[in-house]
Amino acid sequence: MSDQTFFADGLAGLAAGARAELASDEAGHLRAARIRPGRRLEVIDGAGRRWEAELVTLDRRGASCRLLAPRPPVPALPLHLWAPVANRDRSLWLVEKVVELGAATITWIEWERSRSVADAGRAEGFLRRAEGRARAALKQSGRGWLPRLEGPVKPEEALGRHAGDGWLADAEGRQRLGDAIARGPEGGRAGRPLTVAVGPEGGLTGPERRRCLEAGFRLVSLSPATLRFETAAVVVVAAAAALLADGENEADDERST
Repeated sequence: MSDQTFFADGLAGLAAGARAELASDEAGHLRAARIRPGRRLEVIDGAGRRWEAELVTLDRRGASCRLLAPRPPVPALPLHLWAPVANRDRSLWLVEKVVELGAATITWIEWERSRSVADAGRAEGFLRRAEGRARAALKQSGRGWLPRLEGPVKPEEALGRHAGDGWLADAEGRQRLGDAIARGPEGGRAGRPLTVAVGPEGGLTGPERRRCLEAGFRLVSLSPATLRFETAAVVVVAAAAALLADGENEADDERST
């Protein structure tokens, strides 16, 4: 059986044989999984570090492990998602899926048509719940980088600090997503950040779309059908992640020749 993955605190600078404390909420997960001291684990810190470890202590105060051997890190993708402020439960589902795909940041944007959404992720505690979903998805996926979560943010603020390449998933886009992938060197170059933006139900307004174009975003059409925002986000993040991973592999091949 493969090692189960848990979060550990303070892995930076540690070497084999060192003791590390597991995150405070992991003791309950260990007990629920009936894992006892002596069992092999995989521990991560959400910042790229991964270790094979052995559980040493588990009690009411928490849990600790002994680090055995480092595991190869999973590279972080320079991939950023702008998701619309939208229905809370659907937004939390979105977090799980795009974390599995490798998004480095998730920023919730208060588009004009987001303002009237009921039960949206504006309430105090939404980001805390979203981080819990992100941590669970990270452990399940085997990735090593916990994304930064932020929002809600006004479009002008997000556009003002945008850098790198950008795709805007929009029904007005004349270029299909497959063509954007084929033209990868123009959007999603190895090592260069790629931001993918998804609008709210009903799409962006004309002025919002123009501002995105002025900021360097390219409009991409995902499907002739109308997609829910969370479906659109998963589709475009999956395509962007594949493009960036291919670019990193090609760059590695060039460096090795």
